[in-house]
Amino acid sequence: MKLMKSALLGTAAGLATVAGAQAADLPSTKSAPVQYVRICDAYGAGFFYIPGTQTCLKIGGRVRFELSTQSISNVYRHASVGGAYAKALAGNDAAPGINFVNKNAQDSLSWLARGYLFVDARTQSAWGTVQTVMTLRINSTSGFLASNYTAAVGAAANAFTPTLDAAYVRFAGFTFGRAASNFTTLSPLMYNTDYWGGFAAGIKQLAYTATFGGGFSASIALEDRQDMTSMVTANALGINRSLVAVTATATGPQRLPNLVGNLRVDQAWGWAQLSGAVGQTTANVATPAAFAITNANGPLVKRTGWAVAASARINLPMIAAGDNLQLMAGYTNGMLDMIVGTGLNGNTAKNGTYMGGLLRNDRSMTIFCATSAGATPACTSIGSEQTKAWNVGGQFTHYWLPTVRQTIAASYVRVTPGTVTQNTDWQQGGLSKASAWTVGSNVTWSPVSGFDIGLELTYARLKQNLTGHLGGAPSTILAGTAGCPGLVNCAPGAFNFKVSPNVWNARLRVERTF
Repeated sequence: MKLMKSALLGTAAGLATVAGAQAADLPSTKSAPVQYVRICDAYGAGFFYIPGTQTCLKIGGRVRFELSTQSISNVYRHASVGGAYAKALAGNDAAPGINFVNKNAQDSLSWLARGYLFVDARTQSAWGTVQTVMTLRINSTSGFLASNYTAAVGAAANAFTPTLDAAYVRFAGFTFGRAASNFTTLSPLMYNTDYWGGFAAGIKQLAYTATFGGGFSASIALEDRQDMTSMVTANALGINRSLVAVTATATGPQRLPNLVGNLRVDQAWGWAQLSGAVGQTTANVATPAAFAITNANGPLVKRTGWAVAASARINLPMIAAGDNLQLMAGYTNGMLDMIVGTGLNGNTAKNGTYMGGLLRNDRSMTIFCATSAGATPACTSIGSEQTKAWNVGGQFTHYWLPTVRQTIAASYVRVTPGTVTQNTDWQQGGLSKASAWTVGSNVTWSPVSGFDIGLELTYARLKQNLTGHLGGAPSTILAGTAGCPGLVNCAPGAFNFKVSPNVWNARLRVERTF
């Protein structure tokens, strides 16, 4: 028995020795050390280190839902929009109904679902923080927000549009890429139309910001003119006192960037900013025969415009925590985007909402035939003039409860086209002086931080006085059926759309930011 036990123990020891030797020859199955995500608190809440790097990353987003309703009225596409007068003058308007949108064919409801994705990456360097930001916005809309009155679309199916709101690198005071404009500052607290410049999708730019002591800073930037809707296209007048019409190419060539600068101060009481901008509008005149030009584009017209603005936010904690008043005023000669956006019937840069009536589309520059000659008049020189505008606006936010706030806002804008434009028949592209104002209020409930449920009501009105039949030549646009689609009476002054329209808008917004 003892002999058997000794044999068994010896065999087991031998097997263990052999197994150990074989195991030593096998690859190790030991797990690699786990790299846990580390919190990065150097830049505020929400940042974490990308594993294996010294870069801090913050990922966020926003989901927005809107349901809107508004009053509707007949729309006539003004001659300043889309070259309507040129088609009618030539008698070749293949789709005459494009000038008119009956209110019975318009949406009075609009739906919007929007998603945002925010990415912010930051790394420390010997020269300071290197910041990279990207914001992607994706819209799904239907109803009047997706309509396009200038293309005679009053009832729109669903539209899906991705937009790059921001994409920039910021380093040592420099900003490279698509970021908020260095000119405008007033945040759009209202959901609907407001009459001050705003660029929801940002501006491509090369900018530098210098920071001084005491909260003072200054910025200077070169910004892309192509992001300015009213600056990239010129209006063109039909028959005026020269009795000759001209047309312009869709987009004038960019020769110079916009130069933008500001001075700003940030304090405990709020902030204030002075802004200035200089930019150039260009237009190629479609080939007039008298100029004997053989290529596709005629003379290049260039005008330099400028704009100034002042804005401020005043914190009012003595009323309630979070209360504030924001004010702004601006003036421009030839840079309308900085003041009013693309048109007085609605600030389409913000929301695409139109009032209806005579659809007005002001541009920073208007071109026309300045002189003509010959028994059959031919244009011998091109003239141009710029559009002036000024505006004021403000918004007051009050917290009734820590979770319930209300914003009241109002704005006013005055637009003054050039003398020739004002004295040209409106049916030939002439535009009068005009003013527009809007007032509204919304109430927002935030049951938790970053989650808002709001209801808003706004009212806007446009006032204009248009000129008719100057220069001794009757207008041809309303003379025939092709140029007078859907109108009950085509006689001057007897049309069935409003010259000075107004609109009511009610909007429900539900938004979650994370």
